[in-house]
Amino acid sequence: MASLRKETKKGKDYYSIIKRIKVKGKWGYKTLLKLGNSPTLFKPTIIKGFTEAELKNIPDDSVDLIIIDPPYGINYHTDFRKEESETIGAISLDNEKIFETFPDVVRECYRILKNDSAIYIFSRWDVTGRFIAILSKYFDIKNRLNWVKNNWSMGDLYGSYAMQCEDVIFAVKGRHILNDGRGTDFLKFDRVSNQSLSHSHEKPIELLNYIIKKSSKRGDTILDCYAGSGSTVISATNLGRKGIGIELNKKYIDVINARLEKECYTKIKGIDWKETQESQHIVQSTQQTLQGETKL
Repeated sequence: MASLRKETKKGKDYYSIIKRIKVKGKWGYKTLLKLGNSPTLFKPTIIKGFTEAELKNIPDDSVDLIIIDPPYGINYHTDFRKEESETIGAISLDNEKIFETFPDVVRECYRILKNDSAIYIFSRWDVTGRFIAILSKYFDIKNRLNWVKNNWSMGDLYGSYAMQCEDVIFAVKGRHILNDGRGTDFLKFDRVSNQSLSHSHEKPIELLNYIIKKSSKRGDTILDCYAGSGSTVISATNLGRKGIGIELNKKYIDVINARLEKECYTKIKGIDWKETQESQHIVQSTQQTLQGETKL
């Protein structure tokens, strides 16, 4: 179990989350998270509803970073089974309709994103051009990043090359400066193993941690308006950001809440989980309060 440690340097208190571990027969401590001069983490806001409708309820210039993994419009379906009776199945709205609604989503994202901030959009090579054409009407496209995975997809086993990369479109509103200098446009992170998947297109926490650290700071508001199984919100929460997730499917709302309980709340005890005024009113029209929608 992790615990909170306070250190005093030059008269100021600094906090970190540590875990007692045993290495080569000796006990020591591993730092899981450095919290700086505030031990506060923030409860995320989880909203059930259509993306394009719920975005309208978020105030102008209130979000610091947007990371989204929209349906690609390819009618993706898998019969992969984690258990004999359980199938991952199809993705909601994963058809041509996404390209009818996506312009409205992008316009709302531009409205709610603060100046000099970034948006990252996961995509696939055959639809990236369509997403960029819509995005470029509002945002400045900076890079097409390549997420390089540790293995590849199945597809046509004899007639095409195996896909091992996934596109990540990096765009900005204004002049966005990356934290800790430039990085390469190749992001090498292992994909989530099949047995650990709770969503067919689930992104690894390590990859999301990297993106969030590069384009935000502690206390910032991070939005994922196609939340899926909640990986972006979980990453944002554990990094001391205020996460907002919008998801249509009730099944995945339940998955998100279960993952938050397991991967955030029970893992980090003794932390001041703060319900800020900003997080309470940021989606004023919803009746889902933080305590009601996200169990602690």
